Amino acid sequence: MDKKRGKTLTITSGKGGVGKSSIVTNMAYILGANMESVYIVDADLSLGNIDIFFGMTPRFNIKDLIEGKKGINEIVVEGPNGIRFIPATSGIAELSSLTDDQRNILLSSLHELNGYDFMLIDTPAGISSNVIYFNSISESIYIVVTPDPASITDSYAVLKVLHNKTGRKDFNIIVNMAKDEAEALSIYRKLLSVTDQFLNIYLDYVGYIPVDANIRIATKKQKLWTEYYPDTPATKALVKICNKMVS
Repeated sequence: MDKKRGKTLTITSGKGGVGKSSIVTNMAYILGANMESVYIVDADLSLGNIDIFFGMTPRFNIKDLIEGKKGINEIVVEGPNGIRFIPATSGIAELSSLTDDQRNILLSSLHELNGYDFMLIDTPAGISSNVIYFNSISESIYIVVTPDPASITDSYAVLKVLHNKTGRKDFNIIVNMAKDEAEALSIYRKLLSVTDQFLNIYLDYVGYIPVDANIRIATKKQKLWTEYYPDTPATKALVKICNKMVS
């Protein structure tokens, strides 16, 4: 009998540079520390970077899977706390927009993976066809937004496109790089005021991660900030978000 297949979540953003991949890898570390079994799918297929956050160099990646050279279990890499991740390529432009056949190969391969609690799909930023596709196959969508006005504007654009293209109405908001929760809630309310006016969707505020110098220090060393700075404000904030996901 197959083992359980858990929740599939996408973490996406309108704009690059909002810390999305950093959140995904550290979220996986926290979940793994709490005995949750986690896969990460690096869905930025042509500019993948999940391996960098773990300080690892995979032998194989999604390109090998799609080309039929390797099976899904042959490209999976194991990181700390039992985290398993599926690495993407870097600098392979043709994977920036998957064909229908390539999507079918990837989806059927992902369905072979069992025995996990969470599958976290780290999508590219923006509104490409790959972004729409990966969000369409997930159970829950998390949008990462920062106080940068461009991030807020682009987040609205992503919400609009995902709603129109996938029919999804429920989205989760994580505010990153906020100075405090008051600023985070202000950003959430800005998004909410626009979506309430123009889109028939529901936004759930799941939490924020404060500006924290330890994130930059850990990232430069290719280390996870949740592992090396367990008591730093950012780690405590992300733990709260993960607790909501588990509950």
